[in-house]
Amino acid sequence: MNNPMVRNIVAVAAGIVVAMIVVFVVEGIGHALFRPPAGLDLSDPDDQARLMELVPDEARIAVVVAWFLGALAGTCAAIAISHRALMAWIVGLVIALSSVWTTQMFPHPDWMLAAGAVLPLVAVLVAKRVMAARLVSA
Repeated sequence: MNNPMVRNIVAVAAGIVVAMIVVFVVEGIGHALFRPPAGLDLSDPDDQARLMELVPDEARIAVVVAWFLGALAGTCAAIAISHRALMAWIVGLVIALSSVWTTQMFPHPDWMLAAGAVLPLVAVLVAKRVMAARLVSA
């Protein structure tokens, strides 16, 4: 890929896909380890509202860890492809917005909203350090 614009677009798209896959896998592991209480119908809005009150803290922590690890993997992928930090910031912002959007689908604790907004951006900073050798100066 000699065209920088194409490389940057591919980097962002690949970063988002990698992030989504990692979030899906890590959340899946968390959901398997920390199952919701029996008898909840997650298509029922009342049960959705009660879900966050009933699941153990470990289940909520697993979701937040998934958001962070997904963002970290996705931003590392974006840097590996584009060699630019800006593409990582775009991926991190998309994951942060997705995480915040997820918390609005049904009630989540405020700390999860804050973690969803902040941790993907922290992941960008970590990725920049981990991938520093791959970054080119602007």
